[in-house]
Amino acid sequence: MCNMKHSNNNGKTIASIAQECGVSAMTVSRALRNGSMVKKDTRNRIVVTAERLGYIRSPRMGRPAVNVNGAALKIQLLVGTMGRSMAVFHSKLMIAIEQNLSQRGHECMIRSCNGEYSQFIQLLENIRNSTFDATIIVGSFVPEQLKALLEAVPEAVLLDNPGDPSIESSYVSFTFDNIEGSRIAVRHLLDCGRRRILLVGGAPGHFFTNEIEQGYRETLMYRKLNIDGKLILHTDFTSDCACEAVSAALEAGLQFDAVFTNDEMASGIYRALMGRGLKIPQDVAVCGCDGLSIGTHLFPRLTTVILDYETLANMAIRQVLEENKDSRTHYRVRILPVLEVRESTKMIG
Repeated sequence: MCNMKHSNNNGKTIASIAQECGVSAMTVSRALRNGSMVKKDTRNRIVVTAERLGYIRSPRMGRPAVNVNGAALKIQLLVGTMGRSMAVFHSKLMIAIEQNLSQRGHECMIRSCNGEYSQFIQLLENIRNSTFDATIIVGSFVPEQLKALLEAVPEAVLLDNPGDPSIESSYVSFTFDNIEGSRIAVRHLLDCGRRRILLVGGAPGHFFTNEIEQGYRETLMYRKLNIDGKLILHTDFTSDCACEAVSAALEAGLQFDAVFTNDEMASGIYRALMGRGLKIPQDVAVCGCDGLSIGTHLFPRLTTVILDYETLANMAIRQVLEENKDSRTHYRVRILPVLEVRESTKMIG
């Protein structure tokens, strides 16, 4: 008979948790190992009690947990760090993916590449020399590199990357609807009484840049407003570059009463505007995109297009774990964003 008092934990034992929850010590042990035989509500009650008591199970203790879906799988994440900062933007996606896989008993391995040729060649070599059960490609890769990855891993799922028309092979992608996100933001700024909206995007040709510009142009055309090419700026997606670009535009005398960008670049745009003595939102309204926590730290708080990272991650995981997949499948799924209005886009009048 197994002795369930594995650790005194300063008096906090599995037995004490079991007694308080009214279940057996074995049930507590299984629940804390994420066992599939424990009902969800029972497991939640046990976890809450264990947390309140301050119980920490030793990693050397007991048998390994049984995977709820059978054999544990090894999933690799290939993260392209070109464009939007991996540390700021992709961290939410990667955390959502890793936590979801961990809860299912699967392993998650992350490989990253900044787009440089030498790094990409090494990435391909690492893929060739490793074993894995499924692959999720996250973020930005140039079309040639993305094509090579899909040839190396034909059943890979694209996440936050819609793919490229030049890629002939079949693939599945899950992305945010950046075009609609741009439409929502620009409509909001127009409804707030703004008429000269500055669009600050990333590098020309990047899918995010292309999509938000498409939504921007479509909304202005629908409202029968002229499109001024001078009001479209390109950067490298960083806060500093956005600050420099907007500062240069202001120095050149460009007139605008609103800005649409992403959240990270918005922080640099705040600096550029305030450095010129312009008030937000009285002189210039600012709207971001991504729903990053940085938006709530800015003053005034940043209105932003919220993206549901957890839902996007869950959809990709369900796809890679699906059995009997058809490698010829080709479809794209886009998740609709929502606007969270804050103080940075106050209505005029």
